[in-house]
Order: sequence, then structure tokens, then C-alpha cells
Amino acid sequence: MFYIKARFLDLNKILQVEGVWEEGLSRGDLAVVQSDKGEEIVKILGTSKEGSPTKALFLRRAKKEDLRKLEENKKEEKRVEEICRKKIAEHKLEMRLLRAYIPLDRSKIFFYYTAEQRVDFRNLVRDLAKVFKKRIEMRQVGVRDAVQMMGWIGGCGEEPCCIRFQEEFQSVSLRDIEEQNLPLSPQKFTGPCGRLMCCLVFERENYLIKAILPEVGSEIGIEGKVYKVQYIDPLRWKISLLSEDSKREMSLEEILPKGYERALQHCKECGGCCRKGPIENEAFAGIEQ
Repeated sequence: MFYIKARFLDLNKILQVEGVWEEGLSRGDLAVVQSDKGEEIVKILGTSKEGSPTKALFLRRAKKEDLRKLEENKKEEKRVEEICRKKIAEHKLEMRLLRAYIPLDRSKIFFYYTAEQRVDFRNLVRDLAKVFKKRIEMRQVGVRDAVQMMGWIGGCGEEPCCIRFQEEFQSVSLRDIEEQNLPLSPQKFTGPCGRLMCCLVFERENYLIKAILPEVGSEIGIEGKVYKVQYIDPLRWKISLLSEDSKREMSLEEILPKGYERALQHCKECGGCCRKGPIENEAFAGIEQ
């Protein structure tokens, strides 16, 4: 079964389009859907074998009238953003307005913002409702959502993964850095959102073999000799061992037991739950995961 995927124009998040009654929707097409925000235009990305937790009902292909309304709404969004920013300053609220969004049916106005603490914006909403004569919704988003919405350039020189293709944010821990044999340097692995980079998750499976191997620093016996595990390199499929009088590098297959593939498959399913908890390191103090 294939699912039709699209992208919201306000949040840049991916959704699953349901109830498509006409064929021929292709990548880049614009369609009108019914979501929890009302009628809005989304951009078709294509089909996928994987479903999405976020869904919207297909209404029609975007027509000239829909596109005209979309352009008018974009111009209106700029105006209401400026008014909202002035109102935020008047009420002295500790919040950062990211953008305003007006759905196609213009039934509501959404304001997306970030804030470090809870914000009491009831008076602000009342003022905005009086000005615009519409229902106002203030929606707080996280810092990762903010980067996905507003756009950015990552340390790799490309757009971050959350903007290009990522559908859901996954938890990234300091253990990922340690397991991938990377230096414990927060600056190198912190994304533009201030969180640990999502791309660390994409490499996680390549290092799961370490979950069923002896940990670095532990001792193992090989051919009647005691060695200390010095380094494990899953990408090269090698392990470095150190004894009192010699150093040895071996293929992982030489020390892995028969049938290890079954144990590795279990680790893929549970994420290596047998390993230690999050590492504690002063160098990462204050870095949010």
C-alpha cells in the first residue's frame, strides 16, 4: 500500500493526504486539504510505503482562485505579524513571534512563537481578536520546530534534515556521540536549533554491533592470552586489543559468537537497551538533548 505525502506550507511538516479521489497527483502539485487548522494548501511530495501520524483530508486540486487567495493571505500575514509584534511589546511578553499564518478559508489567524517559559497571552489574544475580528490561536513551537519552519543552513552547508526530508524528530542522546567514537565536543555536534544533531540518529544502526561486544576497557581472553579492549571500529569491522607485551587488531567476526546476527537484530528492535544510560560529562552541561 502506498500513501500520498505532502508538506504543510506554514510549518514545513510532512503529512499524509487521505481521501484522494482523483489520480495523477505528482510531486510539486498543490492541493487543498481539510486539516485541524481549516482549509489549506499543501505541496505534494509523492508516494511512500510508510504512513504518517499527521493526516489531512483531500478536497481538490488547487485552482486559480485558491492560488489567488494564497497570495492575498501571504500579504495579509506580513501585516498581522507587524501588529502582533507591536502588541507583544506593549504587553511586555517574553516570547518571540516566528510568523503568522492564515488558512485558505480565513476562519482563523495562527501565530507561531517560541518562549523559554510559559506565557500568559490572554490579554494579547483579546487585543488581536478586537483588531482582526477573527478567532486567534497562539501556538508555541520548540526550537527544532522553529528551524524546520523558518529555514536554516546546517554545519554541513546544506539545509538541515528536518527541512529536507525528516518527518518526525527522534530523541538524540549523548550516548550516540560516545557510541560513534566521536570527540566529546558539544560545539561540533550541536545543530542550529541548539540541540544535538538529528543526523547522529541516522548513523545509530551502524554502531549497534557495539551493544553485543565487550566494552572498551574490559578484558577478554583469546588463545590463552588476556587482552584489554582498546578500540572498536564498527565501520571498518575491526577491534583493537592490547596485552602486556603486544597490540593486536582483529576482525569482529573473529570474536563474535555464532548466531550473533540474531542478537544484533534484537538490538535493532530495542535500540541497544543493554548499554549504559546517558553519559555524564561536564563538557555537555547545559546542552539540551
